[in-house]
Amino acid sequence: MQYDPIVYLLETPKYHLVKLDKVNVFSGWVFNFGIQKVTSLNVYADEKLIDNFMVNLPREDIAIYIPSIPAVKTCGFSFELEVAKTINSLTFEIVFDDQSTELFFRFDITNIVNQQEYFNKLNQRLALIPQPEPELIYLTQGHYNVAEYRNSIISGVMNLHKYLQHSGVDLNQIKTLLDFGCGSGRLLVGWHLLSPHIELNGCDFNPNLLDWVQQNLTKQVTCIENSFAPPLPYIDDKFDLIYLVSVFTHLSLDVQKLWIQELKRVIKPGGYILITLHGEIYVRNGFWQEPDKIQQFLMEGFAESGSDNGSNYYASHHTPDFIKQIMQGFNLVGYFPNGTIDKQRTSFQTAQSQDIYIFKHEV
Repeated sequence: MQYDPIVYLLETPKYHLVKLDKVNVFSGWVFNFGIQKVTSLNVYADEKLIDNFMVNLPREDIAIYIPSIPAVKTCGFSFELEVAKTINSLTFEIVFDDQSTELFFRFDITNIVNQQEYFNKLNQRLALIPQPEPELIYLTQGHYNVAEYRNSIISGVMNLHKYLQHSGVDLNQIKTLLDFGCGSGRLLVGWHLLSPHIELNGCDFNPNLLDWVQQNLTKQVTCIENSFAPPLPYIDDKFDLIYLVSVFTHLSLDVQKLWIQELKRVIKPGGYILITLHGEIYVRNGFWQEPDKIQQFLMEGFAESGSDNGSNYYASHHTPDFIKQIMQGFNLVGYFPNGTIDKQRTSFQTAQSQDIYIFKHEV
C-alpha cells in the first residue's frame, strides 16, 4: 500500500485559531480507508491522557463520496477541550474498533504561544478582506461554508510554506508567484498576508470566479483569465514559483502536457513548481467496483474518469513515477504522499488526501 489510509479534516479549530487557556471546539471527521473502523480519539496534553472522544456523528455529506466504506456515514466528531498554554503539545491518537491505536497528529502549543501575537495580526488583517458568497465557494471547494473557506486561507498557505521549506526552497528568494487555477483567490490572499514581499499573480479560465477577484481583491493580487489551453500572456522566465492546487487533477493527459511546456516557458531557471495530484487512494475509491482499472493504474501509472474535461466531473490520477516522467526538464525535490511530511500527518491539508510534488526547473 502506497498511501495513507487515514482520511480526515479538522474543521475547527485551525492551527492559527487555537484559543489558549480557553475552551475550544474540536470538530471534523476521520475514517480509515480499509477494514478497521475508527471508533474514537485519545487526546493527550504532553504525555498525559486528557480523555477519549467518540467518532460517531453522522456525516452523510462525506459518505456520498466514499460509497465503499460504510463507516464513513458516522465518521464525525465534536468535543470541547480547554487548551492550556502551559503545555508543550496536544497529541491526537486514533483508536480503532480492535482497540489498536496510532498517532493521528500533534499541535505544537509552544509554537502557538510564541506566535499568538502574529496570528492575531494575521486574523485582524484577514477580517478586512472580502470573502466570496457561498455559491462561488462551492465552485472551487465543493461546499458552501464561508467560515471554513475563510479559516482555510491562512492555514492553506502556512502548509504550502512547510512543503516548500521542507523541499529546500528559500521563501525569501521568491519574488514572483503564479497561482495557476487561482479560482476566487483564496490562497493568493493567504500569500498576501504571510508573504507581502512577493508579487502575486493568478490565472483561471472561469470568468465568474475571476470577475469576483477583480472586483474585490485588486489591491492584493493581479489575476487574468486564461484559455483552456496555452499560451499564457506572460513573458519568458517570469516566475520564481508556480503552484497548481487540484488543477491537473481535472485535466486530461494531453492538456497537462501542453501546460507543462507552457509553465516551463514562464518559470525562471531554478524556479519551483508545486503540484497536487490524485494518487492511489483516489483510484481505489473511484474504481472500487472495477479492480481491473485499479491494476491498470498501478501498472501504467495514469488513469482518468468522468467527462467534461476541465470540470469537477473529470478526474485524472498519477503515480509518482508517471508524473516524474512527464515533467521533463524538472527535478523532483519534494514528494509528500497524501500531504504527509516525513510520514506525519498535518492538522490541515492543502488538498484533501492529494499527493504533493515540488519540482525545480533545471538550469
